[in-house]
Amino acid sequence: MLASLSPALQAAGWFHNGWLDQVIARIPAAFNRACDRWRSLYRSALDQAAAQDRIIRDASRSAGDKQQAERLRAEAEQQLKLLTAVDNLLQSDFYSYRYFASEGFLPGYNFPRLPLSAYLPARRTRQRDRDGFLSRPRFLAITEFGPRAIVYHEGSRYIINKVIMPLASEDEPLTSEAKRCAQCGYLHPLAIAGDPDRCHHCGELLDPPFRSLFRLQNVATKRRDRITSDEEERMRIGYEVITGVRFDESDQRGVAKRVATVMRADTALARLTYGHSATIWRINLDWKRRKVKEQHGFLLDIERGYWEKHDRADTSDDPISERVRRVIPYVEDYRNCLLFQPAAPLSLAAMASLQAALKHAMQAVFHLEDNELAVDPLPSEDDRRLLLFYEAAEGGAGVLSRLLDEPDALVRVAHEALRICHFDPVTGADLHRAPRAREDCEAACYDCLLSYTNQRDHAILDRQTIREVLLDLGQSRVDAAPAARSRADHLDALLRQAGSDLERQWLRFIADRGCGCPRTPNS
Repeated sequence: MLASLSPALQAAGWFHNGWLDQVIARIPAAFNRACDRWRSLYRSALDQAAAQDRIIRDASRSAGDKQQAERLRAEAEQQLKLLTAVDNLLQSDFYSYRYFASEGFLPGYNFPRLPLSAYLPARRTRQRDRDGFLSRPRFLAITEFGPRAIVYHEGSRYIINKVIMPLASEDEPLTSEAKRCAQCGYLHPLAIAGDPDRCHHCGELLDPPFRSLFRLQNVATKRRDRITSDEEERMRIGYEVITGVRFDESDQRGVAKRVATVMRADTALARLTYGHSATIWRINLDWKRRKVKEQHGFLLDIERGYWEKHDRADTSDDPISERVRRVIPYVEDYRNCLLFQPAAPLSLAAMASLQAALKHAMQAVFHLEDNELAVDPLPSEDDRRLLLFYEAAEGGAGVLSRLLDEPDALVRVAHEALRICHFDPVTGADLHRAPRAREDCEAACYDCLLSYTNQRDHAILDRQTIREVLLDLGQSRVDAAPAARSRADHLDALLRQAGSDLERQWLRFIADRGCGCPRTPNS
């Protein structure tokens, strides 16, 4: 089968002659990792049941402590039943095919990839109700399953009041530390990158690290009959979530990171940096509506896993222990991504508008669904210097690398973006409206830049601010190198390695015509 695909595979940066043997050799380890989420849930429930049983049998504990322990033990026992249920398997969240597909071990495009789970207790007054687990993809779970978040499910209201704590381990501490560049959003986990003073991506000085970063795993909920207006308003405003990216810096073949320059004649328009299976973090700093803006994180009972109440309006009576610590929840995943950095700074409105226009255009040109491609501004929504596009679909759609590999790919995207923004892609003339629209579009409409997912940007979106940018991109070329260095640096390295004048003439010939440069032996 691989032999029949040989031409396409040889052009793919990730393929090498030992790829098949490597994948087969990794199957046992991959299967073992795929079981980690189930193991974590099972061990946590077993540990909770045993801990609460000891409290119940402790003659020195009060009656109130024992009643609370009985409730928590029953909850843990119910979780164990769900995790090991053999009745009605096809409807179970842990049915083998469904579970291993959601973990990415088996093919299964109908299931969220590497999800996080929330335990939902049933209403005891209804016999038809069953306890269960609700799963969400990681990047969605960081907000939907965030501390004290409200979840609406099948007509009931729940509040995320607890983290299902992983078992303590000396090899895997509860929290970690990382530096994030305030200029470009590049991540530097201290356990991997040491303690750098300057950003590995842009070279700028780094701020002090985020401490007590807590990897969000699985959570538990508590049913709430009433939600206060303050809680509803806090949920509407939402959390302050930032994104960070890190490329695979251990890669020796030059395929994990590639750099290209977008040129129009002799003028640089933008810099493209493609990352294959880059690490992307989503960090939940705190509620947007908080009194102390400089303070980050949420108070967590690290012994029992309960989130501390946010304000007095929260009437929860969770049994918080004295071991409370402020932590910053985060999730991480591996995605193919592309950093788009304009050569000249653009206004906030222009960057937000360009973000929406390029995303919609890529989806149209490459025939993607809305949920297959995502984009985040870096370093933040209020300071947009770069655009981080990443493939959100299971396995990746493989389209972002085409913007570097295909000479006309970015031009086609720019032309489509001009059409979406009601401009003639050749002349740039303002067409004022979409073909079937009845009214003119002044700044933005749902036929061009507005969408459900970018509601926070609706007030600043303006198609007029990106007309010239898109026209320039529509007449550009992409000078891409196959390795992480720039095309010019890569060409210089090839010229130095050339063994004759004929080879040097040939390299300059293909470079002048914008053709792809050959790889060096190390790339």
